[in-house]
Amino acid sequence: MAGLLRKLKNEFLPPINEHPLAEDLQWERHNLFMAEVGSRMVGSVIVACIVGLMFYSSATADALLIWFSGILFVAINSWLLIRWHYRSDHENRSLSYVRIWHWVNLYLSVIWGIFWALTPFLFFPDASQIQILSLLLLVVVASSMPSVTMGCYPDIYITFLTPVFFSFSWHLLAVDFGGEILPLIIAPLTWMMLVLFSIVIHRTHMESIILRLEHRNAQELADERTAAKTRFIAVASHDLRQPVQAARLYAEAMLSNPDMRSQETSEKLVRSLSSASHLLDRLLDISKLDAGVLEVNRQAIRVQKVLNEISAVHSVHAMEKGIHLRVQGEQCLVCADKSILIEILDNVIGNAVRYTEQGEITVSAHTSGASVCLTVEDTGQGIPKAKQAIVFEEFVQLDSGPETAAGNAGMGLGLPIVKRLCELHAIPFEFESDVGVGTSFRFYLPRASDDSANSTEDSTIKDQTPLRILVIDDEPQITDSLSMILVAAGHDVEVAHNMQQLQRTLRSGRFIPQLVLSDDRLPGNLASGDMIEEVNSQLGRPVPAIIMTGNTSPERIQALKASGYPVLFKPVSNAEIMSAITQLDIS
Repeated sequence: MAGLLRKLKNEFLPPINEHPLAEDLQWERHNLFMAEVGSRMVGSVIVACIVGLMFYSSATADALLIWFSGILFVAINSWLLIRWHYRSDHENRSLSYVRIWHWVNLYLSVIWGIFWALTPFLFFPDASQIQILSLLLLVVVASSMPSVTMGCYPDIYITFLTPVFFSFSWHLLAVDFGGEILPLIIAPLTWMMLVLFSIVIHRTHMESIILRLEHRNAQELADERTAAKTRFIAVASHDLRQPVQAARLYAEAMLSNPDMRSQETSEKLVRSLSSASHLLDRLLDISKLDAGVLEVNRQAIRVQKVLNEISAVHSVHAMEKGIHLRVQGEQCLVCADKSILIEILDNVIGNAVRYTEQGEITVSAHTSGASVCLTVEDTGQGIPKAKQAIVFEEFVQLDSGPETAAGNAGMGLGLPIVKRLCELHAIPFEFESDVGVGTSFRFYLPRASDDSANSTEDSTIKDQTPLRILVIDDEPQITDSLSMILVAAGHDVEVAHNMQQLQRTLRSGRFIPQLVLSDDRLPGNLASGDMIEEVNSQLGRPVPAIIMTGNTSPERIQALKASGYPVLFKPVSNAEIMSAITQLDIS
């Protein structure tokens, strides 16, 4: 029996505390209940006064004195408590406040229930059947009106109903209705129907509140994403314009002035373009993580070598700011994915340099049992405690510090990428920061043995045999620049800008490609897969292929990953193209 009751309770009165929106639910139903409580109490006082007038001629003076004194007592209690509620601090979002008011309202329901339960004791002995039935009807109507009350807190409602209707039921048994059964059972039957109705209304109320809260949260999330997207577009546009503008000026200077065509200017041009490429890579990292296509390839890595390589990249910027960037610690090996580890450290050290104006940045490695702790510490501006939780959210920037004021804060992707890469690689990390003191990151990686390191040392890239490479892209500038790079490396290159050109080249038989290097999005709503399939069909055998794309949609990245072909994401460097060709091992 107890099990059946629990099952019915969970079915019709689901536990609110277990819901993800439990706190908001509690506040929402409390606010709905209290919004109605004032008018409900006024209405109850008016109905009670009408009842007193109904029995004014038939009731004794003592009964009327007790009745109107009771009205005064419950009315004053209700008024004082409701007044206290409206004068209290509604900004206090503590759930203890809601629980206190739940008990207050239970108290009010008890005194009102006892008050109305006195009605038969005071008026029934001298009342007529018409008066009794009229009073019962009035109580039923008054009890069934407050739908919010019965729906939000059925326990409060039932606490009020029970003494009232059980008192009526007891006294109706002593009334002579001429053998009629209905007047005798109407009170307990009404109580039962109102209780069941309260439970049903409660379930409907809760579902309605949940839907409203979910809609509100979804709208707020959509607004936040829209704001984040707008902010990101503004920041990304600025950050990309800076290096592209510099590259354009360098290129125009070299074209207009032969004296500017020097190694130094060329290197500055390349650095500007590399900076723009680095910003686009941040976006690509997020897209790859969203697509779930990043794979973890763990191997033994010499930590000191990786730290030295990354520090060398950031040391130039650190020296320009007068910051000392030093690498220290033990010579040790870790088991990790080298590219992921480099990406993590690159973001953290880059942030340390960006937000440190004086002092030093220390990058160190120390063994601790079976783990190696990699630490990046700076003496920068630090992050306020209140903002430390949001720095790992995408597109969030802290509006403080000279770098931010100068427009060099980046797109707010560094730390979100660090967090997600650590989760992907299962690298535990700790983060501490104090304003005016600095920030510290600690990453814990498993140690590796010397034997495993010997088998995974970087191998020298072997020389590549000249190949016949078919380049497919609808942009003439892309095909022209790719051709220059590939021809300079000794390869024979043929170009096709669309499907018709590709078919003519293959049917002529003058160029039999050993490798296809294709863009992904092509004229005629075609994709790289269509081009590669056409080449394989014309030659009657599969031909190795590399796909180049600027599409960073997670869905498209997943589709390209599933194709099995190597994928390069634009902008891509000469070295990346050559490395991809070498790894195909085409004979």
